[in-house]
Amino acid sequence: MYKSIVGFFLLVYLLTLLMLAPASLLDRWLQHATNGRLMLAHTQGTIWQGAATPAIRGRAGNLIALEPLHWRVAVLPLFTAKMQARLQWNDLPPDSAMVATVAFNQIELQHVRLSLPAQIVEEFSPILKPAQFRGQFRIQSEHLVATPQNITGTAIMDWQQASSALSSIAPLGNYRLTLNGAGERINIGLSTTAGVLLLNGQGLWSAAKGLTFNGTAQAAAGKYDSLAELLHHLGPEAAPGVHSFKLIPP
Repeated sequence: MYKSIVGFFLLVYLLTLLMLAPASLLDRWLQHATNGRLMLAHTQGTIWQGAATPAIRGRAGNLIALEPLHWRVAVLPLFTAKMQARLQWNDLPPDSAMVATVAFNQIELQHVRLSLPAQIVEEFSPILKPAQFRGQFRIQSEHLVATPQNITGTAIMDWQQASSALSSIAPLGNYRLTLNGAGERINIGLSTTAGVLLLNGQGLWSAAKGLTFNGTAQAAAGKYDSLAELLHHLGPEAAPGVHSFKLIPP
């Protein structure tokens, strides 16, 4: 009888510790899981309900901070071996919360809304770093499902108010990346929605081969001289006024 009582209070004690576990534990886990590339700064609350400022650590050691993020983990899905959380960014209205559901070997995202600074493109291809691209990426998707073998769903990434240190024209324009999950790979399309720098391209990403992307860049009529330095940096002239470029991950 005594052992049963002690065991009961020990269980209650452990559950209490778990429910009150600080949000900083998520930061430690995230940094460990990503080899320090992702972190949560200024954590508040618990692992079940809290807030933090996510940040990406660049290859040069610099930190790229995102908008503050609030989360709330639902309890009932835990009884079905799933973890479901509502994620709300500070810069978005309350009715735009993203829902993330993590199950065995699967992550499901609904109502994805995410903003990223354009400087993050430097992390995907060293050749883009001297261009010092700026602006804002707006990413949205209604439904994405990822497993170790497959990715399904469609996402749109709008690059708004793009600019570069290699051109005096600002903004250069607005651009759209369309990402379509097709099983083991993601098909990527780039198009120009407005602007004086005209970008187009196609590519794909897979876990086995990484990223391959080929595109073209050219100036709108009468703007070549103002964009010449940037165009020549992006790649060689494949046709009169048209420069080809490739994204080569480090």
